[in-house]
This record gives sequence, C-alpha cells and structure tokens, in this order.
Amino acid sequence: MSEIITYQCELRDGIHARPAGHIERLCNSFQADVRWKNKRTGVEGCAKSALSIVATDTLFNDVCDITLEGEDARHAATELAALLKKLPDYETAPQEESSGPSGYLPRSLRETQLSFIQGSRISGGVAIAKPVIIYSLTFDDLLARNPGNITAATQEKITLIDGLEALKGEKQLALEIKQGVEHDITQAHISIITDSAFQSAIGEYIENGENCWSAIIRAAMDFCDILNRSSSKYIKERTLDVLDITTQLLTTIYGTEALPQNSLELTHPSIILADSLTPSKFLGINKQWLAGMVLSSTGKTSHTAILARSLGIPTLTDIDFLRLALEPQRDIIIDGNPGILITAPDEQVLRYYRHEIAVQEKMQQQMLATVHQPAATCDGQRVEIAANIASLTEAEAAFRNGAEGVGLFRTEMSFMDRETPPDYPELAELYSRVMACADGKPVIFRTFDIGGDKPVDYLRIGEEENPFLGFRAVRTYPHYRELFAMQLKAILAASAVGNAKIMIPMIAHVDEVMWCREMLENVKQSMRAEGIPFDDAIALGVMLEVPSAIFAIPEIAEHADFFSVGSNDLTQYFFAADRGNSQVAMVYDNYAPSFLRAMRYAADEVHRAGKWIGICGELGASKDFLPLLTGMGFDELSMSGTAIPGVKHALRELDYAKCQQLAQQTVALKSSAEVKAALQTPDVKPASKKPILAPEFLLCGLEASDKNEVIKMMTDNLWLHHRTDNRDRLCDDIWAREDSFSTAVGYGFAIPHTKSDHIEYSTISMATLATPVTWGDQQVETVFMLTVSKSADPNEHMKYFSTLARKLMKEDFRNEIKHAENVTVLYNLMIQTLNI
Repeated sequence: MSEIITYQCELRDGIHARPAGHIERLCNSFQADVRWKNKRTGVEGCAKSALSIVATDTLFNDVCDITLEGEDARHAATELAALLKKLPDYETAPQEESSGPSGYLPRSLRETQLSFIQGSRISGGVAIAKPVIIYSLTFDDLLARNPGNITAATQEKITLIDGLEALKGEKQLALEIKQGVEHDITQAHISIITDSAFQSAIGEYIENGENCWSAIIRAAMDFCDILNRSSSKYIKERTLDVLDITTQLLTTIYGTEALPQNSLELTHPSIILADSLTPSKFLGINKQWLAGMVLSSTGKTSHTAILARSLGIPTLTDIDFLRLALEPQRDIIIDGNPGILITAPDEQVLRYYRHEIAVQEKMQQQMLATVHQPAATCDGQRVEIAANIASLTEAEAAFRNGAEGVGLFRTEMSFMDRETPPDYPELAELYSRVMACADGKPVIFRTFDIGGDKPVDYLRIGEEENPFLGFRAVRTYPHYRELFAMQLKAILAASAVGNAKIMIPMIAHVDEVMWCREMLENVKQSMRAEGIPFDDAIALGVMLEVPSAIFAIPEIAEHADFFSVGSNDLTQYFFAADRGNSQVAMVYDNYAPSFLRAMRYAADEVHRAGKWIGICGELGASKDFLPLLTGMGFDELSMSGTAIPGVKHALRELDYAKCQQLAQQTVALKSSAEVKAALQTPDVKPASKKPILAPEFLLCGLEASDKNEVIKMMTDNLWLHHRTDNRDRLCDDIWAREDSFSTAVGYGFAIPHTKSDHIEYSTISMATLATPVTWGDQQVETVFMLTVSKSADPNEHMKYFSTLARKLMKEDFRNEIKHAENVTVLYNLMIQTLNI
C-alpha cells in the first residue's frame, strides 16, 4: 500500500532539529517506510531519521512530497499529516537577528532601528559590557584529543552501543526533569542519539579502522557538513546540537576527564555567554565583574536562573550565540525586559541604553531612599516584604534593599553540585552567619527540597516516571532521617543567634506535619542533652504547594505556626501543568479565577485558624498581583531582593479598602482575560488630585539628539515623578498621534499630545532643547507635551492644546519663552498663559 502527502513547510526556520525530532519519533512508530523529498532541492531523506530530514534543507514555504509504503501507510499518512499541521504550535520564539521584534518592544526603542537577536528573559534589566564566551570545543579540537587506543571493531561497536544506551538513559531521565526549551533540546538530542543514520555512519567508520572516539567525531562532522550546506542560518546552527551530543557521548564513553573544563574567571565588566552554567559555578563567579548572562539552553526555572533573578543580573536564554561574530573589545547589550541581545550597537542605540540605565538608577535611588521604612499601604495596612535567598551573599544584598526578613531560604542549594552532603558544622556556621546578618529580623529556613527538578546524585533517589509527583521534599525525609535531623539541628543552633523559623516543603496532609513536629522535638531533646542553646519556641511552618493541603488547613494549623504559598508549584499542581513545558503554558495560568479563589480561600482559612500566611513564589514580586494579594489579606510577600524597593514603593501608593474591593470583584470574574483586564488598570489608589503643571515638568536645555529622544526623555520624567506607571505604553500612545500627523506647529515649537490610560494625573510638560531637532519637516527647539488621563474632562485635552496653539502664533509669547532665564520664570509664564 502506498500513500503520498504533499506538504508545504509553514515553519519560518524550516525543518530543523526539534520539528525533525517530532517527525522522526512518529514515523518510527509506523511499519511503513517513509521517504521525504524536498522539491526545491531535490534531496530525499528517510523520515525515520531526524538528521536525514534536516539534510533535505526544507525551508519556509518549501513543498515536499512524503511517500509512505507499507501495510499501515494509510493510517500512517493520516497521523503524519495531523502532526505536520501541528508543528507551528511546537515552535519557540525565533533566535536569529530580525528587523523587528517577535514580542513587544517600546516604540522609542524601535525608533533607534536596532538590530537584535530575540531570546527569552530569565531576569530583567539592562547590561552593557564586553562579551566573554565560554567556548565549546570544535570538532578539530576533539579529533586532536583522540586517546589513540583502539580495539577490535566488534569491541569498539560494543563500546559505542554501551555509550549510546548510557547517554540515552541519562537523557531520558533528564527529560522528566527538564523544563521549557531545555526539555525540547533534550528531546532533540535523544533524536540524534537514537538516529539510525547517525549510528550507522559511526559503525561504518569503525569498520573502516577508526576507533570509537574518531568514528563518533567523523560521523558528526559529515552530518554537520550537510547542515552547513543549508541556506538557512537557523538550520546551520543546528550543528551545535550535533557537536553537543558528540562531546557528551565522548565523555560518557571515555570519562569526564577526557575533555578540559572551561574557566569562568573574570577580570573586567563582562556579559557571560555560556551553553550551560551550574549553580555552583555561577556562585563562584566574581559578581563585581558580572554584568549579565546569556545562557543558550538553561530553562527559566533552573537554579542558575533563580539565582540570577535573586541577584538582579540581566539574563537571557534561548539564544545560540557560539556562531555570532562578537568582538571581545566591543560592548554588547542585554535588555532583559523584552529579552533581546544586541551584538553590534551603534551610537544611537548606546545613547538609548545609557539613558535607560541612568533613568532606572534614578528611580532605584528614589526607592532606596525610603526602602528601610516599614512596608504598608497609604492607609496603614502592614504587609511584610521579605526576600527569597539561597546564600549569605544574597541575604546581605536583600537586607541592603530593605528586606524585612527572609521569607524563603532555599537551603537545598548547599546540598547540590557536590559529591557528599554538607555536615552539621558547615550548615550551622552558614545559618548562624545569615541570622547575624538579619540582625533580629525573621529568617525562614525551608528544609531541603530535593527531588523533582532538583536531583542530588549522592542521595540516589532513582529514576521516576513523574518526579514532580514523586519522591521529593518532605516525602524523602523519613528515608533520609539522619540528614533531616542534622539540618534541623543546624537551624536550631542558628536560632540562638536570632529569629529563625522552619518551613517544610510539599506538605500534602497533616500526618507529614505531625511527623516533622515530632522529629523537631526529638532533635531539641538531644540538643538539650548536649547543652547546645536554641530557641525552644522556634516557629514551624508549612508550604502550601499541594492543593490537598489547602483543604487541610484547619487540622494542619493545630500543628503549624504559619503558612506560605509556593505559588509556582501550587499553580502547576493546581492545573496539572508542568510550569516549564511550553506546550501546556496556556494551562498554567495565575490569572485563572479558579486559582485566585483557591488563593483567597487559603488566606481566609489560615486567618480563621489564627495564623499568618505569606507568599514566597514569583507572584509575590508581581506588581500586577500586588493590590490583589494585599486585598486578599496576605501578611507577607517574599521575593528576590532586587524587587523589594519597587514593591515597597508600589505598596505605599495603594488604598487597602480599595484593594479589598478589587479582590472581592476579581474572584467573582469568569475568565482569565477578565482578570487580566481588571488588574491592568485597577482603581486601588486613594482619590487625590495633583496639579496639571509643576516646576519638575519643565526641562531647560534638554540634551536630545532627535525627536524620539525628546519624547522618551519627557515621558521618563513623568515616570520619575510618579505620573505614570507604564512609561513605555504612554510613549506608544504619544507616537500613535505622531504617526497620524506631525505635531510641529511652526516657529520652532511642537505640541505632542495624547489622551491615555497610562497617565494617572493629567500633566503638561515642557522642554527647551539644547540643540534643535527635526520634527516632521520642521526644526523644533521647544516642546510642550500634553498627557491627559482618559478619566479627565473630555474637553481638557483640546482646551490646553488650542490655548497653546493660539499663544504660539504671537511673537511676544514665543520670545518670552525663548528668553526665559530659568524654570521659575517659565513656570510663572505657563501658569499665567493657561490660567491654571
């Protein structure tokens, strides 16, 4: 039986490793032979080999004939056609340079005409520094390191098969714990490892007299030559996948010592570009010189990513950087907010980002000025703002940023990336130093959360089909009873120094809490016998991550002193959706009304039991959710130390009564879209009126090189004076008017204006320019900018615009503006002119 499918490629990057892997895996489930022929290139390949498919050089819009022959050909054709239709849904964001963004970029940034590479944000912020690449070895490097020993061809093949099986097993285990793009890359790598064409090519080289080392490399080079003949840069870059598997297979067979390790020493401000970076290596980097990172295959929920966020280091992922033409002495730029890497910024782009860094620093300084004041709403409702940390260094940084305590100390970081577990003296010293740093503020030590996505080799937890639902966190403690008791002892010893608390992760029912309480009492008893001081009244809390625990709060509260929501895990368990799996990203939804009702229920139940409740997941730092969580009554929000100043500032602008109303209204909504809309522009600030004109909005001698810089600088000034919470969107609204018609009105003046949801208090800004700029077809040296709130009087917008336009027709008025000596003179002139 024979079937033919005519397929036109809809993937903008063509059929590269990941989609080819999907096709290969499906085709290998058929008995039928499946041949893939690209009509443009004339190249034909076996669809049961991912590398053979990629070698056909199938690009966007290419038409291919896929021939299926065999008894199940008709069924196979139906299944394959369905998969081909779904392939675009599996694709991630493009990773090559483009002329425009795949996601949102501020209009003011787009006006710079920058060229960039789109990645994914791990940690926001901007960094400008020299690149430092952690290079992978080339194929030539690998060939040169051939150990030289060779056995009979049959033995070499056995060595190869054993190595392939071992690496495949390792990858399949990793597949269960990898997330997001890491998961996709691991799956693509399994396709290469199991690829029949690749294995056959290695076997042929062995039969021709090569040892296993050389045969693997030469077979890989052959396939890379095929990929490099593609006209698609993206497909060419898939050679890195083959190179990656080659080095992993060599170390699997010949040992980790067979290849050198990369050095991470830095001597100047640097942006590290690395294909992978373990937490221990990351922690060993001198942070004085680390400006940012690009991690090509590190998922957003990896521990390195968590550490990068906690230290506020701008970090990107999903960028294949090893083929980029980077100049070691030329600055590159990371913009973590839209997730882009700029490898060759011109002067205009550098000006934009230098200004952006300066503006962000000014805002940061404003917030730091009051950061050590207690966190509370404008009407006095206290919400403790704490930090998530994993080290003493992070604790020190967090308290400098105004942390009122540590809401989550990820203690498992001390157990990872090592061959043996830490001992009591090591942990007791670390914990005691953190307590001394806290200087009386509370520190919550989460006991080790190992398993799931955090395996530790020396504990030998073993392979599990569903590790996130398996043997992890508190579930491992009875098995590793002595290790758990040792950690409790170290925390108790630290409690003699300050206000320490203990928190147990992954609690599912009350029996687990009772067992942990019993263990804690046993450790206390032994410490009394040893004469080791500790706080006998130390609080024991639990994390709400497993949904069942929410409905067991009353009985758990009889044995626990406090609760803290781990919003990341709670969301994924609530929806049964892996938070790192892009294919179920739409299911993992913090905005879902059902999830928010669960959060509200948890807060109410904990308070009903007379206990306090916090949040230590990523939601705690979300400004979108801040008024909602405050209104729900959460007593504490814990987040990365760098987020604390901004959250404290935002909290002080909230009206608690209005936040409560928002919470009540939001949980009654019926869709995520409705929740998002409600949280975008919530009415949660006290009713107040601010003057439409103030001296701080009059800028004299503004140093701007073009119209775009003028608009951005004036909008940034509104942000620095808290007239807008979203300067980028406000800037977009101003440009929307400019796109319709230029607002230059002649005589060297322009009046850009907008009515926007993104200006909280209507404002008139003014700027005299140090040098004229081109505005449409005119030269402009003075700018009036009207930003009017949509809630303002409908006539307010045009009233001021028309008044200014009429006045500017008069030469005397224009001269008064041009000859004004200072801001005070300008301010008084504007007050009189506009009758304010």
